[in-house]
Amino acid sequence: MIDTKLEIIRSSVALFNKKGFFNVSIKDIADSMGISPGNFTYHFKRKEHLLSAIQEEILNSSVDIMPKGQYITLAHFEEMFKKFYVIQQQYSFFFLDINYLIAEYPKIMNGYKKATKNRFVDARKLVNHFISSDRLVNESNRVNYDIIIHNLWMVSTFWSASTLLIDKHSNSPIDALWEILSPYLTPKGYDEYQEIVQFNKTKIDTNF
Repeated sequence: MIDTKLEIIRSSVALFNKKGFFNVSIKDIADSMGISPGNFTYHFKRKEHLLSAIQEEILNSSVDIMPKGQYITLAHFEEMFKKFYVIQQQYSFFFLDINYLIAEYPKIMNGYKKATKNRFVDARKLVNHFISSDRLVNESNRVNYDIIIHNLWMVSTFWSASTLLIDKHSNSPIDALWEILSPYLTPKGYDEYQEIVQFNKTKIDTNF
């Protein structure tokens, strides 16, 4: 049995990714699915209700920054951002239009803003874990991890938008994130980072 509500979300995300959220109407989505606008509004009375459902999907897909009951290494840092980048690609319109979405639909987007604030808190816990496990250097008047976390967030969140302005094949978001963090790795952290680099290289070589 076809889940029409889910199909509307899937079809609308595809159109939003292609044309942008504000350039797609309810009729455009209905026409692409071969259904009537009335069938659409039976499931989502307005487009902002659809946006709310998509935002919920994105939040439900979010990766735990500080998982419980696991042995956490720097590999978790990389895997976390890789998974987030997949989410970015799947819902690219959301991150490309995020400033406009917040301005136009502040009540709906408040959910994402709250989630982002919580992720900053969890990111700080992860950094504290890396400090206590001797993977990152201690904080000092020359090392402010709150600012570093903010920079990591900006690169990861707005990477897709930046690729529209520069050569998107020049490097990867994961490489850019490591460039931000690597200067603060301890010798133990740097050795672990090199193991991750070597593991990734082995995977690439094996695929060939």
